[in-house]
Amino acid sequence: MTARLAIAFVLLLCVGGFGLTATINNFAIVDAVNAKLPTADQFDPFWWHLPKALRLHSAYRRLYPEGRLLKRQAVLAALMLLCLVLAVTVLGFGFLGIACFGGLGLLSLWFVYIRKPKP
Repeated sequence: MTARLAIAFVLLLCVGGFGLTATINNFAIVDAVNAKLPTADQFDPFWWHLPKALRLHSAYRRLYPEGRLLKRQAVLAALMLLCLVLAVTVLGFGFLGIACFGGLGLLSLWFVYIRKPKP
């Protein structure tokens, strides 16, 4: 049991590390988009919610069609989800709960990062 807890703890530390890296990357996305927008249309780097994040992603895709920051953000979010699912698996949660959690996580990743919204 101690080894399983240690492995889960390391995986949760990885979730935190990837989360910190994703936050820094998100600030880079905000800075890049704000550099090309007029002052009135710029994004505040704090107080995030889903519609605001989707507007930021849309603006980033429009202003930087070949940009890699959004792809990096998606990879970091996927790594966070993977480490979290592995940690929950190591801790012995049931298969159905893990599958639902992982499936909902993948669906949200697709919705936020991969799906291209209609113009």
